Amino acid sequence: MTRPAYPLPTLEARLAWLDTLRSRQRDLLGELARVAGIAPASALYDDPQGQFARIAAFVDHTDLQAATDDARTWLLNRLGLYLAHWVVVRHGGHLAVQEDPRQRFYLAFVVTGMDAPVPAGARLDPFALAYDAIHALPRIPLGTLLATAEQALA
Repeated sequence: MTRPAYPLPTLEARLAWLDTLRSRQRDLLGELARVAGIAPASALYDDPQGQFARIAAFVDHTDLQAATDDARTWLLNRLGLYLAHWVVVRHGGHLAVQEDPRQRFYLAFVVTGMDAPVPAGARLDPFALAYDAIHALPRIPLGTLLATAEQALA
């Protein structure tokens, strides 16, 4: 699934948004948990792997075609952040902005610095996975998207 073409934001804007995501991570994941019916709201932050089946069921079974663009953007930001947290807990590393214009994922938020056996320099774009889970037609199950991404890391 390809993303629509929009003008690229500046590197400074992406770094500022990353700071916002990091500083509000617990709150943003709590918002997603509440919408998905997960209690306590802290569960997505505290146990991202244990909550994956519930988030996947919510995403996979929600009619997102009926949602507004703002609602899909809201979900994209929180689901991407959740997937980033899930990957970091499972594989180590951290969320960063891919700053090198000569490399794949330029200006994207990527998980990088993951632990072996993930190869050094590997990057995973959790927001691209979230985008595909929300926008792909036909729908692609979130578990399938994440499993495919993990296989690509090996």
